[in-house]
Amino acid sequence: MKYSITLLSAAIMLAIAIPTVTYAEEEDTYEERRELSNLIKTMRRVRKQLPIPVPSGLFGVYAFPEKGQGVAGINFQHYEFDGLRQGTDTISAREAVATAPNYYYGKLPKQPKTLRVVPKSAKADVMFPYANFAINDYMALVALVPLIRKETELETFDGKTGTISLGTNTVKSSGLGDIKMGAIFRAYNGKDNKHNLIIDAVLSLPTGSITEKDTQLTPFNTRQKARLAYGMQLGSGTLDAVVGASYWGKDDLWGWGTQYLATLPLESENSEGWRYGDKHELTSWFSYEWDPTLVTSVRLRGEHQDEIHGSDPNIVGPGLGADPGNYGGDKVELSIGVNWMVATANNISLEFSKPVYQDRNGVQADHDYSLFFSWRTGFF
Repeated sequence: MKYSITLLSAAIMLAIAIPTVTYAEEEDTYEERRELSNLIKTMRRVRKQLPIPVPSGLFGVYAFPEKGQGVAGINFQHYEFDGLRQGTDTISAREAVATAPNYYYGKLPKQPKTLRVVPKSAKADVMFPYANFAINDYMALVALVPLIRKETELETFDGKTGTISLGTNTVKSSGLGDIKMGAIFRAYNGKDNKHNLIIDAVLSLPTGSITEKDTQLTPFNTRQKARLAYGMQLGSGTLDAVVGASYWGKDDLWGWGTQYLATLPLESENSEGWRYGDKHELTSWFSYEWDPTLVTSVRLRGEHQDEIHGSDPNIVGPGLGADPGNYGGDKVELSIGVNWMVATANNISLEFSKPVYQDRNGVQADHDYSLFFSWRTGFF
C-alpha cells in the first residue's frame, strides 16, 4: 500500500510539470513522460496486490499486518433515536403511557399500571482509539478504549393514569466504556489478497460505569436524582466475549465480504444483579474501487439480541428504560459508505446507516440513523 501511494504521488507530480519551448527541455519532458508511463504501469500492477478497504462501521476487519507491523486509528460512531417503537410498529408517547405496562406494578407499592416516563429522543456518541500489532504472521494483538457520551430527552406524564404531559427533561451520562482487548488470527490469505479469512477473539472488560445517576422529572411533578436506565449506563458490568469470523475478497475493482460477530456475557449477572442478553450480528457488503485512493461501499447488517436478564434494585419506577424486557430484539440496517486514502497508508472512511426493519422487544426508543467515521493508519 505504501509503495502504491508513493508511485501515485510521483505520477501526480510528473503530470503537472510545466513544459517549456527549448529543445533540451522538450527532451527532458519526453523523458519525464516516458518515466511517468512506466510509473503508471507499475502502480496498476501493485494496486492489484492490495486489499480493497472495508466499510467504516465494521469491527475487527483489517488487512492483516505482517510480523512487526500494525494498524492504529480512531473510530467515531453517532446514533440518533426519535420517537417510540413497539415491536414492528411506531407508537406515540400517549399511546405508550395509556397501554404499555409498568414492569414494577404489583411488585412495589404505589406503582401505576402503565408507563409514566418515556424517551422522546436520544443520541449517543462513541469514540474509540484502537490499535493492533502482529506478533507473527498469523496472530495480531488488538485493543480499543471507548469514550462514551449519551443523552436522552424524557417526557413525563402526570400521576398514575392519563395522558397529561408534565413536560420534558434531559438526562446525560459520559465517560469510559468497556475496554476491549484480545487477538485476531489470520486463518487464510490468498494470493494478491483475493480471499481473506480472519478470526476475532476479544474480551470486553467491565470498565464502564453501571451506576450513573442524573436528575429526573417524576410523575408527581418533583425532581429527583436517581440511577439512570440500563441503556444510559456506560458499560455492561460483566466480562464479555466478543468472537467472530470475517471473510472478504476482491476481483479487479470489486470487493465483497461477510462477517459474523457475537457478544456473549461470561457471567450470569453483574455487581448490580443484571446482564445484557446475548447479541448476534451478521453483515455483508459490496464495494467498488473507482481509483487506487477512492472506494465506495454498500452494506446490509442484521442484529438479534435477547432482553436483559435480571434487574437492578436501584433502577425502578414507571419509566420505559427501567423494564429489562424493553431491550433487545431484531434489527436490519442498510449502510452506504466511502473510503479515501489521503496519504501513504492513511485511510479516512465515512458510513451512513439507516434501519430498514425493526422488531424490538417491548417498547423502545425508535432508532433513526447512525453515522460512522474512522481514520486508520498502518505502521511498519
